[in-house]
Amino acid sequence: MNNERLIRFLNGTASQSEKEQVLKWLEQEDAREVFDEFLKETWQQSLPQDADPTDYSLLLDRIHETIQPNSNKRNSKRRWRLGPSLRVAASWLLLIGSIFFLMQGLRYEKPAPAPIAETTITKTTGPGEKLTLQMPDGTQITVNANSTLSFSSGFGKGDRIVQLQGEAYFSIAKNPALPFQLHTEKMITTALGTEFNAYARSERFALALTEGRVAVDAAKKRIELEPGQMATLYTEREPDALDVRPFDIDRTVGWKEGQLVLDRKPLKALLADLSSWYDVDMKIDPRLDLNARVIGTFRNKNLADVLTGLGFSMGFDFEINEKMVVIKKESL
Repeated sequence: MNNERLIRFLNGTASQSEKEQVLKWLEQEDAREVFDEFLKETWQQSLPQDADPTDYSLLLDRIHETIQPNSNKRNSKRRWRLGPSLRVAASWLLLIGSIFFLMQGLRYEKPAPAPIAETTITKTTGPGEKLTLQMPDGTQITVNANSTLSFSSGFGKGDRIVQLQGEAYFSIAKNPALPFQLHTEKMITTALGTEFNAYARSERFALALTEGRVAVDAAKKRIELEPGQMATLYTEREPDALDVRPFDIDRTVGWKEGQLVLDRKPLKALLADLSSWYDVDMKIDPRLDLNARVIGTFRNKNLADVLTGLGFSMGFDFEINEKMVVIKKESL
């Protein structure tokens, strides 16, 4: 250990880095003996002028006791016998005055590293875009178009909570000690190991269970679903009514495989979905029957292909002008 660094440590002028280096060095097996020799040489080099009644040997033993408790009992035979003729010069006064800093330094505990602040991670999909995420716990999430999924950077450590706006399919890794929770604006779903589809857009919130069991908290109620059941909450009609009924898996989860399955869905609702999925505005002819029900399946089709098929069966023409879609009743 560098002597100048020891002096700076003793007189309180050492940097934080130097303090840590000295304290770490003092923990080593042979450091005390080297430290003793350093002090002894410093004392011997001084030229005493006046008698000094201070028992420096006792003081040194106290320092040892601070470094290693009970060390003075084991090493009492090694105490130096400093005769009355040995006195400390004026230059040593600075060193002795700095014993306080040594004692404080020996009690110093390296501060624990500051905990890493958790941040929120957000994943967003655009029109016609899907995203598959592999979470740290092994859970797999497929996010549908125009959706947002967010979770803490500490996901899987203290909790497993994600927030969803839009639609996503979840395949949950089992962990009974740390249940998985999905939060949407109107629902909280708790699961251990299971698979389900979640929908959370403006007027409709739904949870469709395909495998396992989940508990759904919504509308001031808690219900448990079995595979094949879907819980749905419509916010604009009976906001406190939670509807539970069977669902068609192809119709509900078909989007995951690039399928749009329609089973008597109102044209108005379908056009609203297409507007959201493809990020377009719809200008719809008021003469069109928007309550008409649509049946059909579209596989991996773009917006123009979907509207062509719908227009043929529902009796309308359309034009796509960048972000604007004009739908008008088919002329006879």
